Amino acid sequence: MKNFCRYGRRLLLIAGCLFLLQLAGAVLGPPRWLVNWLNATDHAPTGTPRYVVVLSGGGIPSGSSLIRAYYTAEFARSYTGATVVVAMPTDGDPDQTSVGRMRDELILRGLPAESIKLETRGLNTRQQAMNVAALLGPAALAEPVVVVTSEYHLRRALLYFQRAGFRNVTGLNAASTGAEADPGSWASLRYGVWNNLIAEIKIVREFLGITAGKLTGKM
Repeated sequence: MKNFCRYGRRLLLIAGCLFLLQLAGAVLGPPRWLVNWLNATDHAPTGTPRYVVVLSGGGIPSGSSLIRAYYTAEFARSYTGATVVVAMPTDGDPDQTSVGRMRDELILRGLPAESIKLETRGLNTRQQAMNVAALLGPAALAEPVVVVTSEYHLRRALLYFQRAGFRNVTGLNAASTGAEADPGSWASLRYGVWNNLIAEIKIVREFLGITAGKLTGKM
């Protein structure tokens, strides 16, 4: 009974510390160095890419996929010789499901249809990286590749693409943009705290994903 009480107090102490850290993160926001590391700011695109790979978010329409499509089109339009790969799983006809609508969204934003390839079998980031490598072939592994995905996920995505054999891969962070008008008084409380709580969940998820990938030897 005495040991149980001692362990119980330790668990309560740990839980209290975690709660205080979470509360501090909600008020102050995640540390900038941590955000920059997860967003792989040290692996930003340089030079001319041969391939641009956009990873699936949700379906189409969804906030994450539409944001990624926007950034992909804005980036790839500057490089007329680049091939764009849409990596999004589907169980049906690609032309009738979200992966086809993602391609159509890119075409709508100015990318030529003949420059877009589809990877439809990968169910997670690791499988998508491996399947893109198989789709493009061995010669593409040495070519400059830019991966487009959402904020916080970019570091993990690049690690998987490097593991799949890509030797010249960089990343483009598809981050949402806040309101460009004054949101009024108490905006940090009305919006900032909740946004920071969501950011905490995403950051924890990414660290768990990276840790699991390292421990299992998949990354």
